[in-house]
Amino acid sequence: MKNVKYIAMLAIGALLASCDPTTIEGPSAAASMTEEQLQSTVTLQQTVPNQNKFTYSTSPATYVQILDQDGSILSSGTSGSFVGVPPLTSITVRAINQDGSMTSFSQPCTITEYVDVPEVYKFLFGEDYLSQTWVWDTEDADCVWGLGGYMSDVSPSWWKVTAAEIDGQCEGKGLLQDGLDGWMTFTLAGKKVDTSRGESGTISWDLSNIAQDGWDQGTLTFSGTTPLLGVLPNQGNVPQYEYHILQMDGEHLYLCAPEPGASSGGSAWFWNFKKK
Repeated sequence: MKNVKYIAMLAIGALLASCDPTTIEGPSAAASMTEEQLQSTVTLQQTVPNQNKFTYSTSPATYVQILDQDGSILSSGTSGSFVGVPPLTSITVRAINQDGSMTSFSQPCTITEYVDVPEVYKFLFGEDYLSQTWVWDTEDADCVWGLGGYMSDVSPSWWKVTAAEIDGQCEGKGLLQDGLDGWMTFTLAGKKVDTSRGESGTISWDLSNIAQDGWDQGTLTFSGTTPLLGVLPNQGNVPQYEYHILQMDGEHLYLCAPEPGASSGGSAWFWNFKKK
């Protein structure tokens, strides 16, 4: 009986080993492989010279991950293709060895033409994928800030603060530099935000996080700072960091944040910005 149990345990162990995704044949058959061995295993090339589209393959077949200079995973597998988003300056290839360690190598890349890039990059950071400055929309909106209905309005409707009134609102909340002459600059490198009040931070977005179909385009989240007058007045002017994107087309950036606990039709604040 003991022999039967022993044989069964060996069989299970062999099965688990055969399913281990980190098991890599060829150069990494040892406990770990060198950077040079990994480089000789991977072929990485641009589909079109100087474009941001790439293909990769491995021989012998080796499971690898492809990352950009910020550590974002672009692709994974033994072969495939990927499109890098701006600013793409280098690519890292890494593989997990059988002993759990990791081997990687990086190489710089030159991109002079970006294709198939999600429009959010152009809409937030400008046509050149570098930086874009945003100010209060004093042209296409009848107000720049105010209160309205959550998931029903796309701009303030209950209480509208015009361009002529925004300085008073900002001064009353200790944010005078956020007034009519205020600005915020989004820089793609590092996804950085700089503001007229002297604060800096970062932004991130989730275009799959839709509150209501047909109303918003996802969320824009600030870290380390807020947009101009980015507070909730009825909550003691606490900073607001997450916003619904109501309009984002490269010329306009309209945002909304609800009062805590608000449901459809409840109280929400609205921010109307334009490209400088």
